Order: sequence, then structure tokens, then C-alpha cells
Amino acid sequence: LLLTGLSRSGKTAMVKFFVRSLRCGQLNSETLDPCDGSCPACWQMQGGIENDYGIFVYDRTPVATTPVHLHVVDCTKIYTPNELIGTLRAVRDKHSNDGYVIAYLDEVHRLVTRHMDEILLKEVEEQPILWIFSTAKPERLEDMFLNRMLKLKTEVPSVEEMVHWVADRCDEWQINWEEEAVLRVVEKSNRVVGTALHALALASVDPDEGLTLDLVENEWCVAVEV
Repeated sequence: LLLTGLSRSGKTAMVKFFVRSLRCGQLNSETLDPCDGSCPACWQMQGGIENDYGIFVYDRTPVATTPVHLHVVDCTKIYTPNELIGTLRAVRDKHSNDGYVIAYLDEVHRLVTRHMDEILLKEVEEQPILWIFSTAKPERLEDMFLNRMLKLKTEVPSVEEMVHWVADRCDEWQINWEEEAVLRVVEKSNRVVGTALHALALASVDPDEGLTLDLVENEWCVAVEV
């Protein structure tokens, strides 16, 4: 599975939601949504997804469990073939245990520019593992890699959807907000949710003052992607 889309548009969040749905002990059998974080499995995930998650709960038989092993790989930190081979070996070794193995490789296009994509492709073809890749630059991937992937692309919300989302997050996190500030966050972030979250994090430092137009214009800096 290959996830594509702008940086900070929700690719990693999608993987995290998928893993939560696998592990959740109170999964909604109709919508497949995980719970609100109250079950032990979801509560353990609050710190992130860079761990070995241990339980897949069958909806039809809640008492039956199968281990789920998740391996997260940041491809920006892999510089040599030996590093990649060692990382893939660690993923493969987990398959020797009972259960399912999920390997998530973020920014996978970095391996292509470092000429390690053939090493990865060989492993993908040989190992019975659920492989998930993400990239903001799919045009840098080779056709032989792209043609083997099921592809999903994240999309930015509409202006109206984004305005409601920012306001709802402020209300949820008890941050005061100004309508003009919310509109400016939507504009300045280019409707990229992960970028807008930086403004809300800044506003949460002083929730009473909250999300103001002055904060958005003068204190919040948006990084430019290269």
C-alpha cells in the first residue's frame, strides 16, 4: 500500500488510525471506527506508533487475540545499503513470531535517490508482510515500484471544512479563538491539517489568550517545503 499526498496532510495519521482499528478492544463493527481511546489497547497508543503493538481483537470473538507487530521505519535516517538491510532483517525477524507483521516506511522516495529501492523491492516481493509506504514525492519512485502498489492519496479539505475543523479543535482543547484568526490559519496553512496544528499548539500555550490574529500573523511561522 502506497500513501501519497502533501507533507503533513495525514498520511501517518491514517496509518495510526488503521493500527488503532486493528488493536481496539471496542471497535464499532458497523463503522470500523476505534473507540475514544478508553480501551487499554488504544490508551497505550497515545504516545505514538513507534512501538510493537501486541493485540489484534477479532470483532466476532472478542476473547480471541492474535499478536500484531508494527515496525516503523523513517527512510530519511537510512543512508547506506547495510543500514537498510539491517532494518529489513529486523522486520523479517518479527515474522518468525506468531501473528501479523506490519512494516510502515515513511518518506520511501529517499531510498530511490540513494539507490536502495531494488533492495527494498526484493524484500517486498519475498516476505509475507503487510507493507505500507508513504511519500510526498511519488514522482521520484520508479515505475517498477509504483506498479506493485495499491495507491491511496490524501486530499486537503475545502475551506469550509477546514474552518469548522480548526474551530472544533479549539473548542475541544479549550482554546479561545477569533473568527479572523481561524480564517487566516486556513489560508496560511494552505488547508494542510498538520501545518495548521502548529498554530493551535502555539495558541495552547496561553489558551485564555488563545488563537488571535496577532499570533497567527506575527508569531506563527510556516515552514516552506523544498
